[in-house]
Amino acid sequence: MSGSQRPVFASDDWMHEQQMRAELEAEAWRRLRHELAAPPPAQATAPSTQIDPHQTGSTILKAVVRFTLAAFGAYLAFLAAVDSQLGEFEVWLAVGATFAVTLALTMFGPLRRFVHMLAETTRWMLLIAIGFGAVWMVTHYVV
Repeated sequence: MSGSQRPVFASDDWMHEQQMRAELEAEAWRRLRHELAAPPPAQATAPSTQIDPHQTGSTILKAVVRFTLAAFGAYLAFLAAVDSQLGEFEVWLAVGATFAVTLALTMFGPLRRFVHMLAETTRWMLLIAIGFGAVWMVTHYVV
């Protein structure tokens, strides 16, 4: 092989072909990013009819419901541990583990829907209780 001939992989045509491939790939990635960033045309023109219930409602009420469920589970674990005559340290381990596991489980699957339902029920019960309390206050303290 003489010094004046270049290998095929380093020829001008090969370099041009590689440059064209790189530009086409970059353009395809740009187009993909643009398509993924923009909302689909059907959603952009019409409002969404399906509402995700886990994205709605009061976060604080959901947190209170999750804490209450975890505390109730921990209380049941406490009763079971005391009834089985475990030591004080084992009772605390059972209570803490049950609280953490129950709290974690309320964030997945069917328990998440259950928490949402309980939070909505709690919301309406609070509104009804406040309403009845206001009516009671008005009827008993109006002179």
